[in-house]
Amino acid sequence: MRSEKEMMDTIIEVAEKDARIRGVYMNGSRTNPNAPRDVFQDYDIVYVVREISSFREDKEWIDVFGRRLYMQYPDDTPMPGEEIDTENSYGYLMQFADGNRLDLRLATLKYALADMVKDRLCILLLDKDKVLPKIPPSTDMDHWVKKPGQQEYLNCCNEFWWMLNSIGKGIWRGEIPYVMDMLNLHGRPELMKMLSWYVGVNRNFSCSVGKCGKYLDKYLTNEEYERLMETYPGAETEEIWRSVRAMCDLFHETARKVGDGLGYPYNREEAHNSRLYLDCTYEMPKGAETFFMVRRMRVEDVDKTAKIWLEGNLSAHSFIPETYWRENYEGVKGQLAQAEVYTYEDDRGILGFAGVMDGYIAGIFVKENMRSQGIGKALTDFCKEKYPKLTLHVYCENKKAIAFYEREGFVIEKEQTEANTGEKEYEMVWQA
Repeated sequence: MRSEKEMMDTIIEVAEKDARIRGVYMNGSRTNPNAPRDVFQDYDIVYVVREISSFREDKEWIDVFGRRLYMQYPDDTPMPGEEIDTENSYGYLMQFADGNRLDLRLATLKYALADMVKDRLCILLLDKDKVLPKIPPSTDMDHWVKKPGQQEYLNCCNEFWWMLNSIGKGIWRGEIPYVMDMLNLHGRPELMKMLSWYVGVNRNFSCSVGKCGKYLDKYLTNEEYERLMETYPGAETEEIWRSVRAMCDLFHETARKVGDGLGYPYNREEAHNSRLYLDCTYEMPKGAETFFMVRRMRVEDVDKTAKIWLEGNLSAHSFIPETYWRENYEGVKGQLAQAEVYTYEDDRGILGFAGVMDGYIAGIFVKENMRSQGIGKALTDFCKEKYPKLTLHVYCENKKAIAFYEREGFVIEKEQTEANTGEKEYEMVWQA
């Protein structure tokens, strides 16, 4: 592999010998005093030329730079709708067999004069006619993280939380290519933007995190960077879900810190409701014909859920001493934490829950002031979507519950005595 000196000598020598070339300047990572040095750094070179057409007509003039493995003429393949002024600027991207890469651009004086003042990562190497501007020492200041305004910050948060809607339903449908694009082309840019602002807040907005956040590992703690790495999934469905959750957690915590650091309000309700919808999407049974605002209960939900359990039992089972339910309250809280419990939740909070395991419904409870609003039915329908057969027990004295389950298609299979209370109960079964 040719050394940096050998490459630079060749670049300057070619320019000095060719009368059409009037100047040379370099930009890119090799001019950045803060960029790490390694063997993969490109040589980003601009030749200031009198005209470009003669170079384009002679495809072999670039052979002087060395033996190429492959190359690209980027200006010959513009993106749809992109306008390129090849009379004033024309590029060659060359990968050499010795491992070096040269990104060479030809530019007229008109183009060069405008280009050199746009980016302070620039070093003048040759000026035959003494017409190129004198430029200060190279600095990456133009690439430092910019402090966002409040609206830009809020827009970033809103865009991140909104795109989860598309990601969740895409995973549920099994549309993995679509999910990956939504995740990496729409969600990740907002996360990287927020992380860059986080670095900016901590460093007074006086550093660059590099293109696509490639220098973030220099500014984040090891734990923070590891959490960022956890947001990059493979193509397996559960792995994608884990990565999406990791992305949500990291964005949420980072956005709060950035908001606190800049004195901007963070919309916690927006974040919570977006995560709620995502969690409900995850729990949606395949092939479900309606959407359920139902998600798996989390440990932090136990107290709220247990209160609904106690409230429901006290109001529905007046034929059983109140002390029985209160004495079992703490034990039930422990059982809930270990059980498979699904909560019905919307923007008003947790409104009900169902405990179900392998098709056995241990109980369906709804907050007293939210009953007769379809929540119990939604929880029952959710269980029906998950299991082809459901079984439950209901006290014979609980006429309202029996009527509800019969409306939902359950039938009484047998009558028995419940051991703890001595009360008669029915075993009811629903079959798809």
